[in-house]
Amino acid sequence: MGFLDDAINKTKEVFDVACQKTGEVVSVEKLKFNVATLKSKREKDYTDLGKIYFELVKDSTDLDDNTRNLVDAIREKNDEIVRLNIDIQNAKNKVFCPNCGAGVAENSAYCNSCGKKLVD
Repeated sequence: MGFLDDAINKTKEVFDVACQKTGEVVSVEKLKFNVATLKSKREKDYTDLGKIYFELVKDSTDLDDNTRNLVDAIREKNDEIVRLNIDIQNAKNKVFCPNCGAGVAENSAYCNSCGKKLVD
């Protein structure tokens, strides 16, 4: 019976070590997931901060060259987005409301979104 008892004890030890290692792996993976989640949230915060900063400095005349170049690049992209959205609406036979920017049918008298009169 000594051999069988030794085998059972060794098996139990191996199982205990495996469970401990599995627990460690799970703990490490949870920590890695938490780090990745925080990094993602931080990136969103950076983006939000950048938007706030852009709004604060977009009309400023005393920006350094790097900041001015970024502000100009953002403005150019914003202008292109507006142009592309107009192209999309034109392709759908729609126009933009001058008040809220919503796409409305070309023959609409009022904006469906804000109610502004479109035709005089």
